[in-house]
Amino acid sequence: MYVPGVTVWYSVKNIDHTLAFYTEKLGFELLYHDQESGITMVKTNTENCLIGFSEADSVVPSTSSTVFDVENIELAVDKLKKDGVTFIGDIEVIPDFVKLATFIDPDGHSFMLSEQLTEL
Repeated sequence: MYVPGVTVWYSVKNIDHTLAFYTEKLGFELLYHDQESGITMVKTNTENCLIGFSEADSVVPSTSSTVFDVENIELAVDKLKKDGVTFIGDIEVIPDFVKLATFIDPDGHSFMLSEQLTEL
């Protein structure tokens, strides 16, 4: 019934600002952009994982996080901070399981980086 893949969707205030954040700061690939309708989609580094955005007058930031796995969370956080990404708090460690770091996009939507400490 299902095919591999997932798309998450967010409302944003400014589609161009959002697109720049996700492509220039996070390094995701532009997949679709329609300036007139205020819709854009990016392809993440995770196979078959897309993020879509719709421009809206009012945006309520999502607090449920989409999580991106990284090999080395300290290096990833340092690089993204240098690129102007805002992190909330420090890297959290759940011993023998995972390291997590929370960041926000320009509209305040919450995302996380994850470094696995054990085999899944």
